[in-house]
Amino acid sequence: MIPLLLASVALAEVQRWAVIVGNNEGFTNTHPLYFAEQDARKMRSIFTSLGDVGDGDVRLLLGRNRAELLTTLGTLRTPIAEAKARGDQTVLYFYYSGHGDATQLQLGRTWLTYPELEDLLERSGADVRLAFVDACQSGALTRNKGGTMAPPFLVDLSERLDSKGSFIITSSTGDEASQESDEIGGSYFTHFLASALSGTGDADGDGRVTLRETYQHVYHETLYRTAGTRGGPQHPTYGSSLSGTGDLVLTELDRTGATLVFSGEHTGSFAVFDVDRRMFLAEVDITGADRQLSVRPGRYLVQRRYPTHLAVADVSLARGSSIKLTAPQFRALEYEDDVAKGSVDKVIRQGNLPRTSIRTLLGGRGFSDESVAQEYFPSTPAAGAEARFNWRDGRWASADVLVGSGLGALDLPELPYTVPVRLTVAGFGLGAGYATREAPFRIGGGVHLQGIYLNRSFPDTNAATQELFTVAPGLMGWTGWYPRRFELELALRTHYLPYVVDGRDRGMAYSELTLGVGYRF
Repeated sequence: MIPLLLASVALAEVQRWAVIVGNNEGFTNTHPLYFAEQDARKMRSIFTSLGDVGDGDVRLLLGRNRAELLTTLGTLRTPIAEAKARGDQTVLYFYYSGHGDATQLQLGRTWLTYPELEDLLERSGADVRLAFVDACQSGALTRNKGGTMAPPFLVDLSERLDSKGSFIITSSTGDEASQESDEIGGSYFTHFLASALSGTGDADGDGRVTLRETYQHVYHETLYRTAGTRGGPQHPTYGSSLSGTGDLVLTELDRTGATLVFSGEHTGSFAVFDVDRRMFLAEVDITGADRQLSVRPGRYLVQRRYPTHLAVADVSLARGSSIKLTAPQFRALEYEDDVAKGSVDKVIRQGNLPRTSIRTLLGGRGFSDESVAQEYFPSTPAAGAEARFNWRDGRWASADVLVGSGLGALDLPELPYTVPVRLTVAGFGLGAGYATREAPFRIGGGVHLQGIYLNRSFPDTNAATQELFTVAPGLMGWTGWYPRRFELELALRTHYLPYVVDGRDRGMAYSELTLGVGYRF
């Protein structure tokens, strides 16, 4: 990520690694995010295409938990130590997008405290550690390093990477929220961070974006764009334990081999949308001088917004190509035909769709009244399948089938012997309710309605087969363990069978206990 400008020929190579983390889910009292994981994908693309980080040296963690992050950071110690043993200089980049608070990052229902993060980065052994943290109240991470939300200057770094230490940039102060925007399809902080690294932060036009330029661009643009939002102004902060002289280059703009050039003759603000990867890439302000934006080969929409319409240029770039945008390349487009906005809306719609899980069920079914079990319906084993649909706010709905058949013996009061019986039961159910949000362990409950078919036959006798079909309302509850996408769940359903036999004064209750093993898509 950080290609380093060398004042003279360096005798040692610089090796770079990146850990990129995105998690849409936070603690149970937070609303899931839409764009955190997408922002992480965006930053990975920029680090590998512009920042001189090899594909094999990037670790992308989406929706992962604390244990997986700890493991990932731990496994990097070996290659970093090997590089240092060869005499190479080492840099580690850490990026996080997701929920956070004044004390910790939220990795789903797990967490990582800020002191733990600092300790893990330091223990990686890398000479220089750079962290970008996009989370609410993340400025608390920079307080013990003298963090500031004003950008007059940055601590200089040695061009030879002679200095060691860490540098942390956060999306907000210790008491501010970090905000997402439906309009730009991501968080404000990461949007302007990506824009800066792609070229809009190149204030001196030398084709290289430094740490100083990046922070100044991100600070000013994030503050400006959030000043009028409901969440209020958002101030990025930084903290440093680095020393040295010089500045550190984060990206070199000719590495991708494809360039968009914005003519200085056409002032205004332009948004660049990556069609192939369906995400906003950057926002470019033109104030009279040509600006260039380095992009990966592919198709891009460049938009300028007017009160009544959009002006859109649709361009495709091959590796090594450069296109200068001029007025004739833009065409007027109605807002309802905005492809980029439609793609962002699609992400939101997909985020609001339920997550589907499918599981196989094994268990048993029995009637609660002992006399009913002895005289009418013995317990039977059962097997089946269930599909459950889980919404982001904890709501769920399910459909299931559970069938079973078993031999038993009826103990009838009027007979001195037991009567063998085969009971076959098939149930088709629908359920709905609420559950705790996704976590390694969850509980849930709700209502369940089952259409139940019972078939009772009497082997070795001349008695006629008996059948019954009815609808039974009931309640259900479940708890389980959910490592990653796999599920292991114990569920109990209790139903009331509104069927009266032999003059009994009420219907009958039965229960189903199942163990489910499944997978979430």
